[in-house]
Amino acid sequence: MRDIHPVIMGAPHIPALLLAGAEETGLDRTTRAYRAIRRQIIDLTLPPGSSFSEASLAQQWRISKTPVREALARLRRDGLVDALPRAGYVVSPITLQDTDDLCALRTLLSCEAAAAAARRGVEAPALERLEVLSKVHFALAAGEVELEEALRAAMEFEAIIANFSGNNRFGKAIIDVLDELERVLRMAALIAPEAASPPGELEAIFERLRARDADGAHEAMRRRCERVRRDVLQVLAKSHSVSRAHIEIPASSLPPA
Repeated sequence: MRDIHPVIMGAPHIPALLLAGAEETGLDRTTRAYRAIRRQIIDLTLPPGSSFSEASLAQQWRISKTPVREALARLRRDGLVDALPRAGYVVSPITLQDTDDLCALRTLLSCEAAAAAARRGVEAPALERLEVLSKVHFALAAGEVELEEALRAAMEFEAIIANFSGNNRFGKAIIDVLDELERVLRMAALIAPEAASPPGELEAIFERLRARDADGAHEAMRRRCERVRRDVLQVLAKSHSVSRAHIEIPASSLPPA
């Protein structure tokens, strides 16, 4: 695992992707189980629609069923798993509607965070890290880094901004959304591996943050978030599961009974 940069390591809210594989001490068994299962769902090790039981997970992680059961209850509240009557659990599907809702929420939160961070000012070490991260997609376009590294860079970039928004709850909400968005982005990458973020988006946001231009940071982040929203929905719409789905007649068009 790549080392976590000191800037983000010192932040209260860190995306799950950056913590993957890190040694975490002091966590109770339920929290450990929750984070482990959630990570498998986010990185598609447990893909949408896959089913499993408490017993199978308990055996995999070599712990008792109780912390697994409690972890799954939290994941149900997160909307990542559904319980099947007397048949275990199933990983929640990725749908176009839910993806659209998630991307819309990400736009609202991330744009406000960028504006707030620009107004407050970002400390020099964090600005330096943002500048480095803003260059990664140029390296991706040049074939110098892999898509995984670019994804990590983008997550870290937005996480730094979220943590510098000045609002602890706001920052946590953004990280939660980014974690869910990671699952969607990974699914989109499987469908269209050639798709990638264009270079320059993160750099534009960084420049506005450095200039402490709140309106400019808000607009630069909005352009990025809306581009991601549009591209992801277009890619997911190409999925075989979507193209083969039955098209129903709208209820309002049906004749009265």
